[in-house]
Amino acid sequence: MIVMTCALLPLLGILLTFGKRSARRSLIALISTAVVSFLLSAITLGRWELGHALQFGGNLFVSDPLSRVFLALISAVFTGVALYVYNRALTNPFALRNIQRFVRSTLLFFALSALATLSSHLFLMWIFLEASTLSITPLIYHQKGAASVRAAWKYLQFSMVGLGLVFLGFVFLAHSTSMHTNSGEAISYFFHDLAARPGNLGEQPWRDLGLALIFLGFGTKLGLAPMYTWLPETYDLSPPSVTVLLSSIQFNAVVLAVFRIFQYLDPLQSPFVRYELISLGFASILVSALHIVVAKNYKRLIAYASINHAGVIAVGLGMGKAAAYGVTLYVISNALVKAVLFLTCGNIKARYHTKTISNLHGLIKTMPFSGWFFMIGIFALLGFAPFGSFFGELLVMKSMIDGQHFAIFTLFCLLMTVVFVATGRATFPMIWGEPSHEVSLRGESIYTLLPNLFYIFLLLSLGIYLPSGADALLQEIAKSIGGRP
Repeated sequence: MIVMTCALLPLLGILLTFGKRSARRSLIALISTAVVSFLLSAITLGRWELGHALQFGGNLFVSDPLSRVFLALISAVFTGVALYVYNRALTNPFALRNIQRFVRSTLLFFALSALATLSSHLFLMWIFLEASTLSITPLIYHQKGAASVRAAWKYLQFSMVGLGLVFLGFVFLAHSTSMHTNSGEAISYFFHDLAARPGNLGEQPWRDLGLALIFLGFGTKLGLAPMYTWLPETYDLSPPSVTVLLSSIQFNAVVLAVFRIFQYLDPLQSPFVRYELISLGFASILVSALHIVVAKNYKRLIAYASINHAGVIAVGLGMGKAAAYGVTLYVISNALVKAVLFLTCGNIKARYHTKTISNLHGLIKTMPFSGWFFMIGIFALLGFAPFGSFFGELLVMKSMIDGQHFAIFTLFCLLMTVVFVATGRATFPMIWGEPSHEVSLRGESIYTLLPNLFYIFLLLSLGIYLPSGADALLQEIAKSIGGRP
């Protein structure tokens, strides 16, 4: 299978990092692996036939609309990260230190994330997510100080707790099934077995508790309140490339796992689970809004915006089938938005050696390319048209109106307005203000421009013109996570 090649190719890339002149070879292996993986995932996505799912590897892996779209998405993001790392290594001699170890951990993380995306078994997916957590933890404090070590440790602690809650939720689901059948038969976590069972199979209290723990655990990995405190510090103190790996690759691997729960376990038949998702979502939006209002650090501000994104996704999923397409579009769009912004933050930090908002003015004049990228990224972050995030958010809000959830709609609009105003107040002077001192213009590397250009092209395509094949694919995903009729 070509899709499996995308997941296993990084392991071959790891082997190429060993030997003489391994620093140069490691960078070439990183870029080559990323580009080839993305091309293969794009080819398989273009050849996809709707309604067709193929299992392979002893039924442990599956190629279906969800796995193919998310594999192509994380491969696209990973390609941009590889180009960014290559540029940093060429322009900063300090970045070359221990570059082989950095590349090996990065390739291993991507391979594990891709395998989680392709998994056809919930426990196997959980194992790969756990392994990817362990593989990326050393990257968080790569060549950093004590603060980054503390951030890495906090990330690891919260991740282990979150994934532990997911495991406990799986156990409760198995127990509910055993009680329901009165035969001691345990639930099978293979997708094809779950698809053959009715969505309401299981003893309701145990099933609800299991699903609630699963969503709380995955919510911890996504940075949902109340288990969000690891995220701002980790995103801020990690190297920019690692922040993108966390925010746009691991985040979406976890979102895919949540989508699988919706696809096969029909969680919204339980009002308790629905209310849990909506409550976690609104709590996260509120927390992010309050922190964005007082943010002094532009990278941490975007990290809090990521919590806001996770909250919108949770609310949209809690609203049910009517919002499913909007949630799908929103997830894909915001993966690209965060990649643009965090990579651009890395370029700004490398130039000005500060992450303090008040120290930066007129980026669009002093760093024209990065300034424009930052501006476009902020517009997409705030949900401006014509970006895909705008239409995704609009469809989620429409579902609230259609379902006559007017109180939820009002609260959602109020909180999003606070986020909009606070983010604009902090970032617009950075973009358009007058530079506080004379700064000479310097060229920006093509390796830093290409990824962002590509991401922005995809963002605009999601909002302006979505090919009929791509739209049909997203409709298929939305139908799968919207519950069976």
